[in-house]
Amino acid sequence: MWAKLLLVFFVFSFLFRTDSSFDQDLGRHIKIGEIIWQTKTIPLTNLFSYTYPDFPFINSHWLFEVFLYWGQQTVGLHVLLLLKIIILLTAVLLVLKVIPKNQLLLLPVGFIFFHVLRERPDLRPEIFSFLFTALTIYIMEKAEKSKTSLVYLLPLIQFIWVNTHIYFIVGLILQAIYLINPGFQYLRSHSSSGKVKLLAIILGLSVITSFINPSGLKGFLNPLMYGTNYGYTIVENQTMFLLESINFRNPNFLFVKIAFGIILLSILIVILNVVKNLKTKPRDPSLITQDDRGREVKNILLASFGLVLALMNVRSFPYLVFISLPAVLANFGTVKSNWVTKALIFITIPLLFYESFNYLNGEYYKYSGSDVKPKLEFKESGRKALDFVTTNNLPQPIFNNFDIGSYITYRGWPKYKIFVDGRPGEYPKEFFQTVYIPMQSDPQKFAEVDRQYNFQTIIFSHTDQTPWAKTFLVNIVKNPDWKTVYIDDFMIILIKDLRGLKPIDLADLNPDSNNFYSPNSYLRLSLFLAQTGNIASAEKFAKKALTIFPQSPLGNALFGAESPNKFWW
Repeated sequence: MWAKLLLVFFVFSFLFRTDSSFDQDLGRHIKIGEIIWQTKTIPLTNLFSYTYPDFPFINSHWLFEVFLYWGQQTVGLHVLLLLKIIILLTAVLLVLKVIPKNQLLLLPVGFIFFHVLRERPDLRPEIFSFLFTALTIYIMEKAEKSKTSLVYLLPLIQFIWVNTHIYFIVGLILQAIYLINPGFQYLRSHSSSGKVKLLAIILGLSVITSFINPSGLKGFLNPLMYGTNYGYTIVENQTMFLLESINFRNPNFLFVKIAFGIILLSILIVILNVVKNLKTKPRDPSLITQDDRGREVKNILLASFGLVLALMNVRSFPYLVFISLPAVLANFGTVKSNWVTKALIFITIPLLFYESFNYLNGEYYKYSGSDVKPKLEFKESGRKALDFVTTNNLPQPIFNNFDIGSYITYRGWPKYKIFVDGRPGEYPKEFFQTVYIPMQSDPQKFAEVDRQYNFQTIIFSHTDQTPWAKTFLVNIVKNPDWKTVYIDDFMIILIKDLRGLKPIDLADLNPDSNNFYSPNSYLRLSLFLAQTGNIASAEKFAKKALTIFPQSPLGNALFGAESPNKFWW
């Protein structure tokens, strides 16, 4: 019991933090929820964009979006942050509930696995997928051991799931996997026929309820077709191996790799035990029962299923916990207390407390170069920029980059329509490949598209690290047709007609005119200024960051160890 409590505390320590959902899709989700609530209809076209307003899309999140809007209007979004933690911890507790009490490897193995939950700690529709995954496994484990009326909830869970998040298909696969054990028994001895029929009916009903979504058959097939129209690559949908190959760093990759090895080891142990038992007394039915064989196959499949999802893309890392972890510990079986297990536990406990307290006091985030704080609040990186846009009534059409589109929708729609947002599947693939990316890479292409749409305002997050965004920013700040009128640690705004606004000279930008709480804000501006050729002002911002946090790894890297007073750029 104490091991489970320690693991729950560990998870809580990194969930209690600033939420960055507004820098992703949260704003758009809230806006769609508002539309659904007020019109009683579910938008199925890209109505926020002026480039492709009639382009169809499958909305797998509409119920989550209504939940968000209702929450905002009643209890407030900040209360939803607390509810998010409750939902995720409930999912964790359900996972721990199916693990035997005396499993000595739970603490060291769980400590490794639970690290991957750091990958997706924000308020997103997938938090319900995590909850429903854990709930499905909990119900199926109970059904495997004895009769339970909880199985009748599974079709209802699937109905809610299919309208909340695209990973609803995970629930159907889990139900199918749990049919293996009783199905194996039935095929070998015609026992458990009642259980097989019941679980098969429940699975069938769950499939049927999965068709009850706004897009019907297309909505049901969406997980299989998802990404086929993508003309733009987003990080969360890539494998960690691809990201590593382009020097993308993520501390969670290490723990996924360790979990990978633990899963393979657990499967190997099961296979070796089966082979050993078969060789020992192949005719002794008491040595390996049919029930044991069914469970072994089921646990191997569960351990592998979570692993496969995690290896498919980084957004699926948490399924190593919610699907693989219980099966892995079951594969290891009963472990006797010895010096190895005692040593593992002895090492894990201080590491768990040390890491947890570094999350809760903010030290981890400070040294990792993150703006995250151990505080339940939303981070809205685009807030001040959109305040500027709306206060000054900046003209349209606007050109914006992929990253900031959803937040512009949240703050500006229906007055402001966007050029693009963070949903590559809601635009034609060719739009990204022949328009959006080329127009940032080539000034002549941008001029061509500008003639087509006659852009009046550019709203761009200068933290965009794509090669084409960097090229675009270098060119556009030097373009005499565009004047910079706003810049902060995240956003830059340019317009053609100053309309009485004062232009900003990036070469004269002074860090003392800003009051950022985080040294990383000054470092982001330093990097942007350096990339756009404003080296003198970039050096000032980097030095300002170091006066706030002298131990900043990035800040010190900008000056270099050999010449600590020389800006390396």
